Amino acid sequence: MSIPEPAVKRTTLVFTAGLLWAVIGIFLFGRGITKLLPLDEVSYIVIAVGVLLGILKSRLVFQNIIDKNVARIKSLSPHKEKICLFAFQAIQSYLIAGFMIGLGILLRHLPIPPLYYGTILIIIGTALFVASLRYFNAKQEL
Repeated sequence: MSIPEPAVKRTTLVFTAGLLWAVIGIFLFGRGITKLLPLDEVSYIVIAVGVLLGILKSRLVFQNIIDKNVARIKSLSPHKEKICLFAFQAIQSYLIAGFMIGLGILLRHLPIPPLYYGTILIIIGTALFVASLRYFNAKQEL
């Protein structure tokens, strides 16, 4: 007896990818803010710069990745209406995610001053969240 494939529509795959990017972005942004506590004038400047750099990273780096992933999802098994839920990311993206998680764990244990570590988290969190909006917009184009 085979286990049934958790198949969903392509719009669900794109939404799932966007939701995952948004949730991780919010999580990292929040962790970055906690590294800056208690907030003072410098913290507010760091947050503003981090958000701006995150938006820039989203536009320059993540935008192309998302466009390629959405195109990949569109082209998956064109004869099928539903695709495996886990296909919302390519296999290499799962490997990259594992590497990024490992890198995050390593950074957390290095003696990086909280101001710098918090800034890195804010940049990455903002970039992921802003990029997730592109997934949500692309969902409507499918």
